[in-house]
Amino acid sequence: MVTPPSASNEMLAAVLDQSTDCIKVIGPHGSLDFMNRNGRCAMGIDDFSLVAGLDWWELWPEESKHLVRDAVATAHREGSARFEAFCPTAKGEDRWWDVTVSTLRDEDGSLRGLISISRDVSADVVARTLRETTAAEMKHRLRNAYTLTSAIVMTSVRGRPEHRDFAIEITERLERLGIAQALLLDSEALGLPTLDRLVRRMTEPFCADASMLDIGALPDVTLSEDQVRTLALVLGEFSTNSNKYGAFGHGGRISLDGRVDAGTLTFGWHEQTDRPVATTAREGSMGLGLIRRALAGQRGTLDVAFRGDGVDLTVALPGF
Repeated sequence: MVTPPSASNEMLAAVLDQSTDCIKVIGPHGSLDFMNRNGRCAMGIDDFSLVAGLDWWELWPEESKHLVRDAVATAHREGSARFEAFCPTAKGEDRWWDVTVSTLRDEDGSLRGLISISRDVSADVVARTLRETTAAEMKHRLRNAYTLTSAIVMTSVRGRPEHRDFAIEITERLERLGIAQALLLDSEALGLPTLDRLVRRMTEPFCADASMLDIGALPDVTLSEDQVRTLALVLGEFSTNSNKYGAFGHGGRISLDGRVDAGTLTFGWHEQTDRPVATTAREGSMGLGLIRRALAGQRGTLDVAFRGDGVDLTVALPGF
């Protein structure tokens, strides 16, 4: 027995009414032809006849209308589209929607219209906004704290020239910690805290001549908070030591590379200098000792191999 078309339409409407999402059928030219029951509830529409046949984008606020039009055009062209936008309900309640649009076609491929599914993501948007606001406030407070602490350190050594070098090292470390924290807290502006991004942020400021720094192939990995802090300290100490004793400060070349094997990151810092390397002073430096302690806290290791014209520093860090 063949089900009459009217019965099929009623059955389809009944099925769509079970969805918790707002499901709409849009005509080929953008008219709003159908909206399921839960969709009408979500949008605060008590009488669908008041909006039936209107251009779909006319139900959206002015700042969102272009997104709806673009989604319709993209769906016509590519078969589907997606966007996120603000649209209050008919009763004035603020809502954010994640919207997908797909084409509806006959068996012969003829376009019958579009189907749109809107999901209320207001809670997610509010939570994301709160996180971004909190991160911005934390970044501001941390920046002020680092600046104030650095000022206190430098003020405390006035009249004590024997402590000045130590104070400068402390303030440099605070500055590098600030860079690492910015990478963690401002991912919207800086992007995800990847290894490549962190390496560039921590080394390029020391590099007066771009030709002296060769950043080779690095694994495409996103870093955790602990990994960012550890590697920021490592890279900062490498750069500071190079500025004091090696290529950054006295001429030469530095090449960087890395790989991940069996869950362990191996990062190499290969430095060739234009003057003999003071191996004893550098191996016993406070900076290298600090690096080893920081890496040990993450079950990592540092290998130092001096050459007559430079040094190879190899970091092994598990957890990838």
